Amino acid sequence: MLSWILITISAHLLNAIVLVIDKHLVSNTVLRPVAYTFYSSVFQVGFLLLIPVIGFAFPETRYLAIGILNGVLFVFTLLIFYKAVRLSEASRVIPIVGGAIPIFTFFLSYVFLSERLTVWQTAAFILFVFGGILMSIKFNKGKLIVIKGFYFAILAGFLFASYYTLTKFLFLNIPFFDGFILLQFGGFLGALFLLIPSKNREIIFSTPQTIKKRTAYLFIPNKILAALAAVMIFYAISIEESSVAVINSLQASQYVFLLIFAFILSKKLPNLYNEQVGRKVIIKKLIAIGLIGIGLVLLIS
Repeated sequence: MLSWILITISAHLLNAIVLVIDKHLVSNTVLRPVAYTFYSSVFQVGFLLLIPVIGFAFPETRYLAIGILNGVLFVFTLLIFYKAVRLSEASRVIPIVGGAIPIFTFFLSYVFLSERLTVWQTAAFILFVFGGILMSIKFNKGKLIVIKGFYFAILAGFLFASYYTLTKFLFLNIPFFDGFILLQFGGFLGALFLLIPSKNREIIFSTPQTIKKRTAYLFIPNKILAALAAVMIFYAISIEESSVAVINSLQASQYVFLLIFAFILSKKLPNLYNEQVGRKVIIKKLIAIGLIGIGLVLLIS
C-alpha cells in the first residue's frame, strides 16, 4: 500500500509546481485557457511513438471507446479547470477542486467500481472537506466571499472524479500501457475538437506569435513535469490493490506544497502571485493543513 501512496504524493509535488507555473502562464500572459488547454493536450499524440518499442494490443470495443472518450473528457475538464485558475488564486481554487474530487469519487467508485472505504478513510474524507473549505473561504469586512471561478472549480472536481474513476475501470480490464495509450490518443482528439469553433482557432493559432518571450520558455518544461506526474498517477491507479478514492484524497498533500510555493513567490513576486499572506490568513490555512494532515494520517494508518 505504501508504494502507491508514495508515488501519488510525489506526483502531487510535481503537480504543485506545474500549477504554480500554470497560474503564471494563464493569468499573466496573453495565453488564454483554451489555447493553453490545446497546447497542453495536442502533444499527447507523441506518446504513440512508444508503441513500436513497447507494443500495443487493441482491446475490446467497449474498452477502446471508454479509453478514447475518457481522454477527450480530460481535455474539456482541463479547460474548465484553467478557467477557474485564471479567475482566482491558485491556492484557493486547488483546495476546492481537490475537496470536490474525493467526495465525487467516493460515490462514483462506490457505484461503478464497488470500492468500499473503511471507517477511518471515511473520517479522513470529512477532514479533507473541512480543510478544503477552511483553505478556500475568503472574508472581506466580516462577510463571506465566494471566490471567482467557484462553480467552475466544483464542476472541474466532478469531471476529474469521473475521469479517474473511468481510468481505474479501464486499468482493471486492460494492460496499463494499452490503457495509457488510449487515454493519450483521446486527449489528442479532444485537442482537435477545440479547433472546431472559429473563435477558438483564432485564439489558438495566434498564440505562438503573442506569447511573451520571458514566459514561453516555461511551457515545454512545465508540460514535461505534468506528463511525468500524470504517468505516476496513472501507474498508481493501475495497481490492483490501490483505491482511486484514496488516491484522489491524497491530493490534499498538494495543498501543502502549493501553499509553500505560493508563500515564497508572493514575497518575491508580489505582482505575479498575489496570494494573501497576512497573519490571520496564514493561521487559517495552517489549521486547514492540520486537518488535511490528520486526514492523511488516517488514510495511511
